[in-house]
Amino acid sequence: MAVMTLLQAVTSALDLKLADDPTVLVFGEDVGVEGGVFRATEGLQNKYGEKRVFDTPLAESSIVGAAVGMALAGLRPVAEIQFDGFVHPAFNQIVSHLARYRYRTRGTRPMPVVVRFPNGGGVRALELHSDSLEAVYRAMGKPLHI
Repeated sequence: MAVMTLLQAVTSALDLKLADDPTVLVFGEDVGVEGGVFRATEGLQNKYGEKRVFDTPLAESSIVGAAVGMALAGLRPVAEIQFDGFVHPAFNQIVSHLARYRYRTRGTRPMPVVVRFPNGGGVRALELHSDSLEAVYRAMGKPLHI
């Protein structure tokens, strides 16, 4: 068994899913060219192309809203928000649409979406870059994979 850091495991998991399933997309702030804020997506855009791993504007609500639309269209989006302190603008999309769509459609429309947002990160940066809000999102009912 390989020994890896959590960050290496995230990168490996994304790489495996992108290789395994052409409907998986990874997108968010700086995930393409820069490889993500902690480099979790480093090299994935070169390997899978700009149509599967791509950067978005700094618009968190739009990132999650796009993920909802992509899932409804049959894709499996992995949306990344740079830091959990920035996820607040996307909160309405997460709780009003992403979390409820399957129920709203009586189970006919699953939402195979992953919203990734690191917390803490040991960067000791100001406010929004060092928040640890995972308990807020776990309180919504199911544990979220952060």
